[in-house]
Amino acid sequence: MRTFSGQWTATAIGSLPHTDAAEACRLTLSCLKEAPTWPQLPRRSFLENMYVQYGEGLPGLVVDEEGRRVYCEDPDDHWDDVEEFLRDCEEGRSERFAISPHRAAGLHSFVEALKGGEGAYPLVKGQVTGPFSFGLTVTGADGRPIIYDETYADLLVRLLGAKARWMRDLLASTGRARRVLIFFDEPYLSMVGSALVSVRPEYVVEALDRCIADAGCLTGVHCCGNTDWSLLMRTRVDVLNFDAYEYLENLALYPREMTSFLERGGMLAWGVVPNDGRVEAETPSGLRERLEEGLALLEKRGVPSSLLERGMFVTPSCGLEGTDEGTAESVYRMLKALVEELNRG
Repeated sequence: MRTFSGQWTATAIGSLPHTDAAEACRLTLSCLKEAPTWPQLPRRSFLENMYVQYGEGLPGLVVDEEGRRVYCEDPDDHWDDVEEFLRDCEEGRSERFAISPHRAAGLHSFVEALKGGEGAYPLVKGQVTGPFSFGLTVTGADGRPIIYDETYADLLVRLLGAKARWMRDLLASTGRARRVLIFFDEPYLSMVGSALVSVRPEYVVEALDRCIADAGCLTGVHCCGNTDWSLLMRTRVDVLNFDAYEYLENLALYPREMTSFLERGGMLAWGVVPNDGRVEAETPSGLRERLEEGLALLEKRGVPSSLLERGMFVTPSCGLEGTDEGTAESVYRMLKALVEELNRG
């Protein structure tokens, strides 16, 4: 059995199937002892959908709750609001970019729970939808993704970077976080380079780096599928979160880029706990073995063991909104048990 020289930390992607924000917070704080993350609750309301939730404040955004769709009108029809938005960005008016309680009940309940507690966590984690996925999912009035509209492509990067900065300040204001970590969730990064998406790979790097700079804290990127990981390793991100349960082989294709990423202080967040019913058949020792196999594979490909064993994160392989509450609780309990297993050495 491998001896780990560093500290392993459990955190999560954030989404849960719960509709009771207080109960979701209790689960999170009871299991994620070193790096709790606020719970996103998309089943509670369409307004907590990851694209609606962070779109608040974007000029021209229309949310059709009954039809369960979100889209943007022509920015030229909202030019006064665009100009005000840009001024607010330049002047750092954080209130413009706040997320309302009815769009993020879990976030606001989490903040109140933290304020009512004692002691400090090494990390407190938040999450924001990444610019690539947001821009591909939200469409304009013509039905095309707004990432292809020059005005909106700029506005959405400004918006999401400002949301991350506002969230950083909100979580820090609880007094319970020694450091704040903000993830940019990018489920659609698996489409980079495909024939279906005509977005320059350089845009992904540039957009994420702008969001990272605006966040002004530790940052991570979560992608639950396969992607060009070398692209993300070129960004300024601190933590790469990948599905180590299904896609470890894909990450191992980039040993040179990973070595450079880790040498500059980057960290890996291993999504080694399955985010569905398969968790019931797993054990902490079994998942530790899977993690050890992954580390051995990366070493075999040329990534120095000294960089891999200094201590990193473990997470679910993806979010948990697609499962039931009992399974989600099993996943979080498994995370807690796995970290205890890893940190025994």
